[in-house]
Amino acid sequence: MRKFLKKTQFLNRTIVSRDSTYFVNQLKKRYNCVVLEFKTGKEYSTWPVPCEWNLIKAVLSKNGEIICSYSDSPLFIAPYSKSFSGTISKKQLVDHTLVNPKKPNCFSYEHRIAYDFKRRLNEWRITLPKKKLDSLKSDKYKIDIKVETKPGSLKIAEYKIKGKHKDCFAFLSHYCHHAQINDGIAGTVIMFEVINRVKKLFPNLKYTYKALAMPERIGSSIYVTENIKNISEYLGSAFCEMGGAKSPLQMVFSKRGNTYIDRVFEHLIDRYQNGKARKVPFRKGWGNDELVFDSPGIGIPSVSIDRYPFEQYHTNEDNIENFSESKAEEVIDLFVDAVKIFEEDFIPKPIHKVPFYLTRYDLYSDWTYERETYDKKMLLLDSMWEGLTVFDIAVKYNLNYDFVKSFFKSLLKNKLIGSEIVTSNYTRKKTL
Repeated sequence: MRKFLKKTQFLNRTIVSRDSTYFVNQLKKRYNCVVLEFKTGKEYSTWPVPCEWNLIKAVLSKNGEIICSYSDSPLFIAPYSKSFSGTISKKQLVDHTLVNPKKPNCFSYEHRIAYDFKRRLNEWRITLPKKKLDSLKSDKYKIDIKVETKPGSLKIAEYKIKGKHKDCFAFLSHYCHHAQINDGIAGTVIMFEVINRVKKLFPNLKYTYKALAMPERIGSSIYVTENIKNISEYLGSAFCEMGGAKSPLQMVFSKRGNTYIDRVFEHLIDRYQNGKARKVPFRKGWGNDELVFDSPGIGIPSVSIDRYPFEQYHTNEDNIENFSESKAEEVIDLFVDAVKIFEEDFIPKPIHKVPFYLTRYDLYSDWTYERETYDKKMLLLDSMWEGLTVFDIAVKYNLNYDFVKSFFKSLLKNKLIGSEIVTSNYTRKKTL
């Protein structure tokens, strides 16, 4: 994992570029995934695919002496800046430069040119460490930016494993934040590793699972537009970034905040963080591709699992030294545990209207000597008429999930109840 991230960190990964194509092809080589292509100029909903943007040169100098360039940091130039060569004043330089006062020694990630339709290729912009910019005393500087633009194609990597049912869960990530590790490609590797491990751990899957790597927001908007007929099949989705950061886990709830998907991930993040995880409402944490999947017109319940705080956010300090493989593995384990719940969970369906003769099946707990267990079992037997899943019954009544699961599996094994799978209709509409 670490070797792959280090190899691809400094690629010019933006919406459409030669390096973005190289990156997804490396994913394909590593995971045997499918690469989907969407050509420049074609429009999806309101999102047109931009041209390919490749950087040839980006240099700031004075009297022929280089002050800063792309070789100092790929973050020096804002993606989708236009070509420009000329002498500018210090004031003009300041007007075209992004700095981060909280990180005065860092380059910053300037994404606004690339993602603003009206600014893309119509202006240029660079970033500098604030201390570097403040140290420049002269009034004349030379800026030389040369870019290549041409028709290309936006790439989305899709790693999919099919289950018995078409109902699907999607793991979302983006790769378009160049020169950064945790904010982007660490999430991609985490999500693709999840699919890899699910494939090995669950040979007979009930549901279909997919991991997607795409340029943030525009990629998910295009993907959903292309798959609009299939959105009713999605159980839900989860986004991940900052997964390898050396910080505690954070959960961002779905738009509705009380869906089955929310409950599963809240249960897991509480377990992984001993009940101390930071939890924030939809749009109040880092906002990414889950905002598209869980938009009102789409309505796929979508959460985000990341880490907070993340002090290296959008700076060149988001590097391989600040990536922890053990932290990334923890997030992978959490997502795999979510899949385990999805695969095991079911809605118990009563067959008999009359209460069960429990001693016949060795399922009875004595009212006098095992009163606590007796009360729990009676509660579970009553609850199966509510139309909830086994997991949701455990959540609603604050019972140990393993105990609840074991009891209902015993009922199922003895053919005392039937079962129904959890569908997208349940995950979107059923609340407690």
